[in-house]
Amino acid sequence: MVIALALLVQVATGPTSPYPLAPSPVLDLHTLSKELRLGGYVSVRETLRRDTLTAVVNRARLTAQVRPAPFAALRVQVDFTATGFARADTLPAILLTDAYIQLVPPATLETTGPRALHPALIVGQFRTPFSLEFLTPFSLLQTANRSQPIDRHTTRRDIGMLGQLAVGHVLTFTGALVNGEGSNRLTNPDGREMAIGRLTVFPLPRLAVAAKYLGQGSDHRWGYDARWVDLGAIVEGEFLARRGPFNGTTTVDAHGGYVLASYKLRPWLQPVLKWERLRDTRTAGTSTTTTSLTYTTAGLNLLSRGESIRLLVDAIHKSEPGVFTGVELEAQLLAIF
Repeated sequence: MVIALALLVQVATGPTSPYPLAPSPVLDLHTLSKELRLGGYVSVRETLRRDTLTAVVNRARLTAQVRPAPFAALRVQVDFTATGFARADTLPAILLTDAYIQLVPPATLETTGPRALHPALIVGQFRTPFSLEFLTPFSLLQTANRSQPIDRHTTRRDIGMLGQLAVGHVLTFTGALVNGEGSNRLTNPDGREMAIGRLTVFPLPRLAVAAKYLGQGSDHRWGYDARWVDLGAIVEGEFLARRGPFNGTTTVDAHGGYVLASYKLRPWLQPVLKWERLRDTRTAGTSTTTTSLTYTTAGLNLLSRGESIRLLVDAIHKSEPGVFTGVELEAQLLAIF
């Protein structure tokens, strides 16, 4: 902890990491160059829970981005900590997360105006455009963990195609057609594609409101979310629901969401409060089980200039009957380069 505080004091400059109002896998080609650019981040976490204390390197990611042509961009990202998340080391130590090419009509690159059209096409492996919290990069999250409704019931990365049409700062529609098998799975054994749609509107300059839908066969997920970012304050919330098959023998009927608020009292000091809830009912044959949980997180974020180093300290009150009820403390140090 002392080392982390010293780093925060010493770092005077670094790459900026603004919290995105409407996150998307689509890259801004104006920020890329013909030369290959490398970046990434490393995250170390300590967790104190009753009589246990654990420390892990939970993220170590390297990203390469380049603009080989005026109308095209390429992004590749790898994770060096995949083995830590796999049972019996069933995944390789280096795991591919993002790998896609983005194409933009050249005629739209320099168009401006309140209703200018900005289309984009992505092909490859990318973040699926469903959940607001998952679309937000892990390195920029306000708390050390994503909320349980999102973590348990949203899609993550997948392989396929994504199209996006932005109409100025009025609205953005993002749609994707993917395998539905998850990342690094090159085949689609069941032959069913997953369709995802997300519509975001901007009623105010610093407010984004979105509705989303996902369908794969009889598996349906839907929801809505909103995010407001202005003058050091962040307020956001997300709701999602899911109904249909969870696997070959179990169906699920779940709904939940979270609300979050944070404010920078100083450029380096940011308290955070988050509340989340999930109700999850699963049926297998004649057996039905229901899980209900409520988590409340009170956090304090210490930020370097440019937020290239971020220390997140969270106290999480977890209420999940039959699993765990109590307080868990987490400290997470991120270094962004």
